Amino acid sequence: MTLYLDASALVKRYVQEAGSDSVIEAMERATAYRMCRVGFVETVRAVTRGGGQEEVETMKDDWSRVGVVEVDCALAERAAELAVAHRLRTLDALHLAAALTLTGEAPTFATWDRDLHRAARERGLRTLPATLA
Repeated sequence: MTLYLDASALVKRYVQEAGSDSVIEAMERATAYRMCRVGFVETVRAVTRGGGQEEVETMKDDWSRVGVVEVDCALAERAAELAVAHRLRTLDALHLAAALTLTGEAPTFATWDRDLHRAARERGLRTLPATLA
């Protein structure tokens, strides 16, 4: 299973919060992790706010195992379309566009952002969690 993580999901690996066990378990089962390049910045910021320097360093060390989807012109254009169509924030639209480039991998999209979760489901992606209240 390929697991696409947005920052709201990946931070749960380093900062204990609701959903952490689900993310850790899914990452253990996954054959690959993917994330848009902007997720690095988001995750470092979130881990810094919720954890400490040790957790940030662990996250940075782990980053080499993440298959990075780079931001290029095509991804930015797709993200702009998704932002308008689903009323998403900029970085959320970039994450969704990045995940949608992985069609051959049929990724599971991990997010705890309600709007992004809804948009991912509407675009036919499996999500973690399966439902988000």
